[in-house]
Amino acid sequence: MKATNWRRLIVDFRLFGILLLMMVVLSFVSDRFLTVDNLTNVLWSVCLIGIMSVGAIYAPITGGIDLSVGSIAALSGIVANVLMNVYGLNWMLAIFITLGIGVLIGWVNGMVTTKFLVPAFIVTMAAKTYLFGVAMLVSNGDQITIMQPKEFLIIGVGKFLGIPIPIYIMIILAVGSHILLKHTVFGRQAIAVGANEVSAKLSGVNPDRTRIIVYIISAVTATIAGIVMASLTQQAFAMNATGYEFDVITAIVIGGTSLMGGNGSVTGALIGAVMVGFINNGLNLLDMPSSFHPIATGLVILIALIMNQGFSLPGAVKKVLARFRTAESLK
Repeated sequence: MKATNWRRLIVDFRLFGILLLMMVVLSFVSDRFLTVDNLTNVLWSVCLIGIMSVGAIYAPITGGIDLSVGSIAALSGIVANVLMNVYGLNWMLAIFITLGIGVLIGWVNGMVTTKFLVPAFIVTMAAKTYLFGVAMLVSNGDQITIMQPKEFLIIGVGKFLGIPIPIYIMIILAVGSHILLKHTVFGRQAIAVGANEVSAKLSGVNPDRTRIIVYIISAVTATIAGIVMASLTQQAFAMNATGYEFDVITAIVIGGTSLMGGNGSVTGALIGAVMVGFINNGLNLLDMPSSFHPIATGLVILIALIMNQGFSLPGAVKKVLARFRTAESLK
């Protein structure tokens, strides 16, 4: 097994160990944490972040970022409802058209980023803003209740063999994303573009085309998450997925993906998504004000970034002592 594969395996097991430790701590903090109802709710909420993460992970891998996934998800639920319950389209056709709109949004993000050389952060931040405006316009700023069609609602609240359908959707997308990243030419091209764009070009890779596809993938998974969210909550609202983009980034970073590009792990992102779900759930169980949630999420991102840069406390102490000795010897 290659050294990089061993390193990724160690990271994934490290994350799994941290996840178990988090569960133990939360079970002591609140006796409601390990209840079936609570864990079921956490899994349902994690599915949304997980679905977004397995597609959004490709942007950081290529050295970019997608901050528009939350707005895309919210708009997708509204569009699906309008197509089904206002225009009377079949629910499957409505979903297909909604996915097409997601492809278009991702294509626009990718085109502006690559052809106009605008940083992805700015492009997707702008998309986050104007898509929120479109969602408000289409919904008239109302919180829309979705009570039909029944087939559409099964997507979010239905179960198969006792397991919620959204979990199956997340697993299927995660497996597909893992195969795409690790076992296809496109996956290798995405990693190559993020690691060294010049070298990738010399190897015959088209960075612009790769990045456009990356943002399409991110938008499509965000669209799927929005459809699942609308079905699960039985409502569509422009602010439904507010802040989800930061949860997705947190999950991706915790999972070991570098925001500088060149590497990433779908498995790690999923574990990161579960951690984010546990963090949010723990804060809710402790009745922490919502204003504290961004603080906790921000601290988690900061710690994860430090850990992913190879920081270790013993190593940091050694560096400090070495500098101290050097300074002493120069006196």
